[in-house]
Amino acid sequence: MGTPKVSILVPTYHPAPEHLRAALEALQRQTVQDWHAVIHDDASTSDVQGIVAPFLADPRFTFRKSAHRLGIGGNWNACLQYAGAPFIQYLFQDDLWEPAFLEKALVVLEANPTVGFVSVDHAYRYEGGGTPAAYYEDLNAFKRANIAAGKHAGGEMLRFWLAHALRPGLIGEPSFVLLRRSLIERVGPFLTDMPQSLDNEYWMRCLLSSDWYELRESLGTFRVHPKGASAQHDQAGAGLTDRLRIFGLLLGKLDRRNPLRREAEQSAVRALSAMIRKYFERRRQGRNVSLQGGGRKTIVQFALKHPLLVISALTQRTRG
Repeated sequence: MGTPKVSILVPTYHPAPEHLRAALEALQRQTVQDWHAVIHDDASTSDVQGIVAPFLADPRFTFRKSAHRLGIGGNWNACLQYAGAPFIQYLFQDDLWEPAFLEKALVVLEANPTVGFVSVDHAYRYEGGGTPAAYYEDLNAFKRANIAAGKHAGGEMLRFWLAHALRPGLIGEPSFVLLRRSLIERVGPFLTDMPQSLDNEYWMRCLLSSDWYELRESLGTFRVHPKGASAQHDQAGAGLTDRLRIFGLLLGKLDRRNPLRREAEQSAVRALSAMIRKYFERRRQGRNVSLQGGGRKTIVQFALKHPLLVISALTQRTRG
């Protein structure tokens, strides 16, 4: 069959059968058919292979399953070992694409050799709660008001994102970001021990290595529902220190001569101050606040490496 143009990576974990089937059917309806899809299940106890069995009659689909739970980042990375095409696209088990999604994203990368990844605009479907709809509506409004459609230099986009303390997640969910394989080879795998913002950490690395493109055309749907990973992490209070860790990793990549260094430090102070406020706000509200796993370690490591930034953040909170 030769090497396909696009590797489609479908990480699964206890998927809703109707959602996963709809996602794979949307893939089959793409106007670009030169792809290979790997469905990689993360040791679900449900019969995921049975759910996808009808699709496996198509030789472009392959099913794999982890022997033990790898976690979100681990499963994303496990998918990558089967990605042999020059372009790589994740498709999460809940999400949907319009038929022209792959075609139009590929046109961008093929026409712009310095662009390593392209984000595709999409709608949000709210089903039974989860992250409040207002968050996603505000995100879309912010992007349209502040980010022009088209090509952006990676460093300049990172500078803009730093000006907003790496919030909101401007690049988007992996289901709607097409990447060059060569970019992934440069920046490496996803982190396996970050519960909530591992995609944003990855986009930070990508912006340091490549230009980025915003395709301002709605070509898919991201489902928002209580069983989604983001909603469950928010409910548990997990991922509170993820952004602080991203700043720590970014500062480790920027030496003192880099013009982005000062902006990254100032942004980190604002983010840490906001994190402290959020922590105490959740405590006052009686909501979960989880510093289990790497949370405490992240705070300690950041404080040891950047004590002056921590002092500045605490000072800002005291004044606030």
